[in-house]
Amino acid sequence: MVGFDRTLLSRINAEKVLEDIKSDVRTDFIFAPHLNAIFVHAGDEVWNRSAELLKNGSYQPSLPYTISVPKGRGFTRPGSILSPVDRFVYQALIDIMYPVIEAELDRTRVFSRVVLHNDQEKSQSAHECWQNFQVAIQELCHAGGHIVKADIANYFKRIPQHQLINLSRAAGCLPEAVNLLEEMLLAFQGRKSFGIVQGLFPSDILGDFYMSNLDAYFEIKQIRSARYNDDIYLQYSSYLEAQRGFVDLIERLRKDGLHLNEYKSVIWAAQDTMREETEVETLFAAAREEIREELTFQLDDYGFEVEWELEDEEELDEETRLAAVEQLYGAIEDYPNQTEKIEKFCLPLLRSAGSDKAIEGVLRRLTQNGHMARYYHAYLSRFVKHEQELKNQLEDIVNGDDIVTDYEKMYLLGSLFNAESIRRETVNKALRWLTSTNQIAEETRAVAAVFAAKHGTASQKHTVRVAYEDEPSEYVRSAILYSSKHMTAVERKTCKRAWGGHSMLNALTAQAM
Repeated sequence: MVGFDRTLLSRINAEKVLEDIKSDVRTDFIFAPHLNAIFVHAGDEVWNRSAELLKNGSYQPSLPYTISVPKGRGFTRPGSILSPVDRFVYQALIDIMYPVIEAELDRTRVFSRVVLHNDQEKSQSAHECWQNFQVAIQELCHAGGHIVKADIANYFKRIPQHQLINLSRAAGCLPEAVNLLEEMLLAFQGRKSFGIVQGLFPSDILGDFYMSNLDAYFEIKQIRSARYNDDIYLQYSSYLEAQRGFVDLIERLRKDGLHLNEYKSVIWAAQDTMREETEVETLFAAAREEIREELTFQLDDYGFEVEWELEDEEELDEETRLAAVEQLYGAIEDYPNQTEKIEKFCLPLLRSAGSDKAIEGVLRRLTQNGHMARYYHAYLSRFVKHEQELKNQLEDIVNGDDIVTDYEKMYLLGSLFNAESIRRETVNKALRWLTSTNQIAEETRAVAAVFAAKHGTASQKHTVRVAYEDEPSEYVRSAILYSSKHMTAVERKTCKRAWGGHSMLNALTAQAM
């Protein structure tokens, strides 16, 4: 059991911590509507409980909620989220340590997301930081020679915690904060001394920090480099030098308990790297320019050309941009090696614009590309309310046998949440997932509980409610409690009174309803 003294507690900006978490949950590996509701509607209570535990020295971090997330080529990796109190404390702790950590990062080489504590400035988005990283890669390529493109295998899973803690102490982070961080990292990994939770912004900060020694080594050796988390690019004047640098990098990482991904780490000529890294952006720019030319009004009846001044140039530019995105997405068949990059580039933009141009393509690839489930279902969720045929096809997938992983099942139900109505058989399938305690991951079963309560008949809602008594998972029990918001007022009140005191998670869930 660990805690903070009152002086350190006073440094926590609870409002900022909660805003950071609400922003971070949008990219979580796990879809957890009941936990998200806690941060939106009961954030103050999360802070109060966290502060009380830390002040009393009785805070004890628990294991994360973890699901297997599909990767390409059939592999999986763990994706985790934390309990509300653990997530609050983790974010607050990194906020306290961040000024020292940031001072250790060489921002001419590191382009991962920056946190700005000055309220007068707006933090760069992850997309803007990634774009800056792409510019840095292009600058390396313009220098010519050869590029080492290095990706560390299972980076977050392999980070040695003791070395990360020693680095934090050496950098000058507050000892009390470092001591708490050490205990949290151990607890999150089940007392194992390797690895940190992947998929949370505080972990990204720590992951950046751990590599700062490597950045310093590149600076001393005068090796041009650019890095985004564990994606590393190094520039050398010749292929022979790149080979030597590659071997040296492997040896240095091995001493830190890390290894390169042999499938993703390569040596390329600078021009080949440039082509590979910028192909999607180049295709998008070409599509945009082509469409702008088509939309340009010209008059040549009197022997000269006049380009019309349009009243709403900004609106035209947005229309051009959307048309270019739609055209780029439609070119996937022409560039099969870039399919995933094109989808990751286009789908969020098409969703934001309300464009349905990708629905057919997404449905066609949905069951084959499990690792893209989060992108696919986030996009499709925009249209299920008004597209009956889309809703029917997604329900057919739920009731079929083509979905392999619990991760895909979780997001499949998530994409149907906003549908006007759901077939009885689909709700029954969700109920079977809910009650399959030994076969289906708790993270998926929790979503199934909320889904069935929202879209089910009275008898199906009753099935959700009675499932609570035999449910072994605290996480799923809190989801069942949250699902009672979709039941009658009497049932909701009864569930809150009966279950609200069973755990801290239930208490926070009841507060958020």
